Amino acid sequence: MNIEEMKSLLNKDDIVCVVSKGDQVLTSNLKGIRPWIKWLRENPELLEDAVVVDKVVGKAAAMLMIVSKIKSLYTPVMSETALQYLSSQNIDFSYDRTVVYIKNNEKNGLCPMEQTVIDVDDAQQGYLLLLDKISVLMAKK
Repeated sequence: MNIEEMKSLLNKDDIVCVVSKGDQVLTSNLKGIRPWIKWLRENPELLEDAVVVDKVVGKAAAMLMIVSKIKSLYTPVMSETALQYLSSQNIDFSYDRTVVYIKNNEKNGLCPMEQTVIDVDDAQQGYLLLLDKISVLMAKK
C-alpha cells in the first residue's frame, strides 16, 4: 500500500493510524498511543521497517515508533516536542503542521502521556515509563 492510499484511509471508519509493511496493513481507531502499545505487545515484528501514517503524533507516540523501528512516518499534525525528538533520530518523517503540544482529553492542558516523557530522550526508557503511567491510570478507573 502506498503512502497516498494510506493517507486516504485516515478518517475512514474513524481510522487514526495505518501501518504498512510489504503486503500487510494494520489499522486502528484507538485514540492516542493505544495502537502503539497494543501493536508493540502483539505484533512488534510487523512494525519494524514499516511505513506509518498517524493522524496526530506527539513525543510519546514518536518514542514508541522509535522503539518499533519503523522506517518512515507521515502525520498531518505533529507536536513541537515530537518534531525536535524525531529530528535527532535516524528516521524519515514528514508532517503538515505543528502544534505546541498535544492536549489532554479535556483540552485544558498537556496530555498525560506527553507529560510522562517530556524530559526523556531514550525511547526504551520512555516506553517503560508510558507502560507504568498507563498502569497507574487504569488502576484509578
